Amino acid sequence: MLVNHVGISVTDVERSIEFYRDGLGLTLFLDQMISGPDVDLHCNVKGGEFRMVLLVDAAGNAVELWGWKNPKPQVKPPEHCRFNSVGIIEIGFLVDDLEAVEKRLGEKGYSFRDPLWVFGKGKNWFAGSYAKIRYVLDPDGVQVEVIQLVPQTTS
Repeated sequence: MLVNHVGISVTDVERSIEFYRDGLGLTLFLDQMISGPDVDLHCNVKGGEFRMVLLVDAAGNAVELWGWKNPKPQVKPPEHCRFNSVGIIEIGFLVDDLEAVEKRLGEKGYSFRDPLWVFGKGKNWFAGSYAKIRYVLDPDGVQVEVIQLVPQTTS
């Protein structure tokens, strides 16, 4: 089994594309308006219509953005993003250059929540590497973890 995608309902598709494509480096794969009886049936709405955008990484894993035209999206309360909240608490992205991602997102007005977290250094958790981790919220408050694996030296 493989993870195929993570779906996120968003308030502003263009702003979310800018975050995931321009900030994190995903590639735009599909951008399509979706509507019809199947949407109404499977999404439990009437007159449902949304813009579906797929952004993929190098392995083909996708972030699927849904920008609802009808019905209007319902914004979740900020406490939904806490680590101890039930449900998805983050989406993690493995990057080659954490500083470059921080710079790109910073230029777009995003700020990382906490200082750098050095995770697993001196442990054997990541096949001889440790993780440098930063957290940032996407335009709709979805918590995004950006991870760079760094080989540990044995000296």
